[in-house]
This record gives sequence, C-alpha cells and structure tokens, in this order.
Amino acid sequence: MSRLHLLFLWALTIIAGVIYFETDEDPQDFDQKTKLEIGSSLLPGDFVETITGFRIDNGEKSVTVKKADGEWVVEEQSGFPANLSTISRAVRSLREAKISQGVVATSEYYDRFDLAPQTEDKDEKPESITFLTEDGEGPTLFLGKLRKSSGGAQSSAGRFVRMSDDDSGVYVISESFSFLNYDSDTWIEKLLSPLEEKPISFEVSAPNDESFKGWKASRKTAVDDFLLADLGEKEETRSSETALLKSAFTRSPFLELISEEDYEKRADKKGIRTVKATDTSGSTFLINITPEKQKEKKDNKEDPSTPIPAINYLVSIEVLNGPVQPAPPGEDATLQEKAVFQERIANFRDLALASKRMGRVYGGRYFLVNTSVVSPFLKNRGELVKEKEEKKDPVSVTTDPIQVPNPDGVPTIPGNKPNTPPASIARPPKRSSIEAVTPPIRVPPLPNKPKEGQNNEPPPKEGDKPEDPKQKEGGTNE
Repeated sequence: MSRLHLLFLWALTIIAGVIYFETDEDPQDFDQKTKLEIGSSLLPGDFVETITGFRIDNGEKSVTVKKADGEWVVEEQSGFPANLSTISRAVRSLREAKISQGVVATSEYYDRFDLAPQTEDKDEKPESITFLTEDGEGPTLFLGKLRKSSGGAQSSAGRFVRMSDDDSGVYVISESFSFLNYDSDTWIEKLLSPLEEKPISFEVSAPNDESFKGWKASRKTAVDDFLLADLGEKEETRSSETALLKSAFTRSPFLELISEEDYEKRADKKGIRTVKATDTSGSTFLINITPEKQKEKKDNKEDPSTPIPAINYLVSIEVLNGPVQPAPPGEDATLQEKAVFQERIANFRDLALASKRMGRVYGGRYFLVNTSVVSPFLKNRGELVKEKEEKKDPVSVTTDPIQVPNPDGVPTIPGNKPNTPPASIARPPKRSSIEAVTPPIRVPPLPNKPKEGQNNEPPPKEGDKPEDPKQKEGGTNE
C-alpha cells in the first residue's frame, strides 16, 4: 500500500470521528463501563439508613426534611413534624431503586437527558434530591426525563438519573419518583392530638362575647359520659350533644399551618372561645378557638344562589401543665385499680416526654380547621341541657282473690286457711268419651215422573179428610 493510500485512510478516519461526535444521536451504550452494573442498587449499601435528611428541589421550590431529636421534621415549616407515611414512601423508593440500564456519557451529553443542572431552560432543569449526613451535605441525585416505553406514548420505561459523585455516565431506573412534591405544606403531619390520652374535663368561656354563657363538663373515667356541672333541679345533661366531647382534639385534622402574622390579619377575635382541657394523665391545655373573618360582599349583584362559604376557625394550643404523678391506691382498692396504678406509673415518663414534645410542636403556632373540629365548643350552655323528666311511680293494680274450687269437692270457706296448701290445683279426672251411634237411615227412591193424565199424588192416609177442590184452587168456602 502506497503512502498516498495510507494518508487517504487516515483522513477518512478523522472525518468519521468528527461526524460521530457532531451527530445528534445518543452515545452508544456500554453497560460494562459504567460504575454501576445492571441490577445493582442506585445507592450503595445501607446509605439510606445513615442519612439524617434530604432536600428536594425543582429549581423554583425546595423542601428540606430532616431528623431532629429522633423525629422527622420539615425545616421550611419551622420544624413541624413531617408526615411519616410520605417519608416512608420516599425512603423506601430510594432504598429499592435498581439500575435498569447504564449509558456511558460525559457532561457534554447531560442536557440530552435533562440532567444538566447549569441549563438556563427551566423546563429542562433537572429535579434533584440532596442527601444530608452527620458530616453535612452528601451526594446529590439528579432526576432527568422519563424514558418512553415502546408500548405507547403514555407509558414509561423508567427515568434517567445520575449521581453527582459518579462521572461514568447516566442510568435508567424503574422508579420515576413522580410522587415527590416540592411544597413544604404537603410534607407536614396535619393532625392535632393534644388530648390523645382522652379528655376528662372541659371548661369553656367567651371573653369577648357577653351573649355566650360558659359551661363546664367532666366525667370520672375515659369510658363514662360527660355531664354538665351546676345543673338546676329541673335540668339534666343532653348526652347526645356532649358525646362529641369524648373524641375532641384526640386526632383532629387541620387544613393549614398559619403564621402569627396571618393570624392577626384573618382572626375575628370577637367570637373567640377559650377552652381549658384536662386529660386522664392530669395534663392541662389551653385551647383558643377564633373564627376566621368573613369576606365582605363587593356589591348586591351577586348571584343569590351562590352558597355561603363555610366558616373556618383558627386554633392555638398551649400546654399549661404536664402529667400528674398518680396517687397510690388505698388499702381497700380492687385488683383492677391497683393494675391501673401500676400501668400509669410505668407510662409516666413517656407521658412527660410527650407533654414536652407537644409544648414544642404547638407553642406559638396557629392552625386552620373546619367547623366540624370545634363544633362542640361553639354551643351555648342552653344547647347542652334539657328539662329534667319527672319520674312517675309505677302504677300497681290490685285485684280481688279468685276462689279456686277444692279438688275434693268440698267448698272452701273464705277466711279459712287449709292445713296444707296443695302444690298444684288438681284437675278433675278425665271421663270416658260417649259415642252416639245411630242406625243408618234408608232414603226412599225418587218417585217416577207421572205420565200425562196420570195422578201421582200419594193416596190419603187413614183419618185424613178429603180436600176441598175449591180451597186447593185458592178460593174461599163460604
């Protein structure tokens, strides 16, 4: 081969390389050259179990969830407890993410998979999950575009991802992480449970409403009904209305976490209700319930059929005192009472820690709830009592004694007591039934029809008088 031929081949090779790198086709797949192999876990070993939190970001919003004092909290919500179901799903998805395919690609090709964080296009900017460890921030997982399946445009065969500490290429995983939300409000646990130990007393008042008459209600144990205090002689508790107090603020949902600034703007303090509550552990709470201001109508031309918006309420909770050390039972206490005392002693430490946690969680915060959560405390005292029903004495009916015939046939004289009262009333002996038998009756045959001109009347009996023909024809014998 001449030198001219060699130069020509080298020129073709260089041109082919330039065309290859300038083309828009995806780079070739070399699974064996990526750091992670097909079927391996996206995150190494027990890495997920060692993280102390994570931050997810979509370029516009971000939310940070981390552990504080052994509890998952949301940083953007001032450390309010996170929803454990949402946390568990995210952690499980990260732990179970497997490599379906590896693609060798350098940073020049990241934008083809929507995995270039420095891109200025918001639609192509990757979502990311940055892991937090005890040493600070760990690696970041970038979430690229979905990989379309050959089954159709609507189906997905996974998602392109890459790790910030892995430059060997990008990967395809089956988990799409489409459930992730970047609004911090969706990550908090929207439940109020200060009275989870079951309430036993409530004292309700309205400091700014003179028309409201306060009331007190209590019960001895968590299984009894609530009874109103200071009832009149003709009053009694309407149990159907106080039944809702049994589950008040045990696990009550709220709609939104409100800042103090928003509370001042939205609260109608004229209708505030103050509730002092005590649970079975002896812990006491101060709960303020304030109606939200109603929006004023702009004009009178609104459609009258438009429904009136429901009134929501703003709630604040303050822990006044923690649980009370249970008093030992007396000498005459039952086995059940002694068992309850031992259980309360064993749980006292946990209850004290729970009370401190509630003070930290609820202190200085306001919660927006709907009417159904606070409806038992919006009722006036008159709605919780009814007129006492008078107990009528049972009507007794006395009848004269019934004289029972003496089975021996001897009449009993009223006033005389028999020497030995019979155990039962003797019945008269059964008599044999009487059968009446009659001989069969012979029925004579029907007489034959008389022929024309023939008299078929029976002959006169002896002693009968002959009939007068005139009487037979209906005439009179004068």
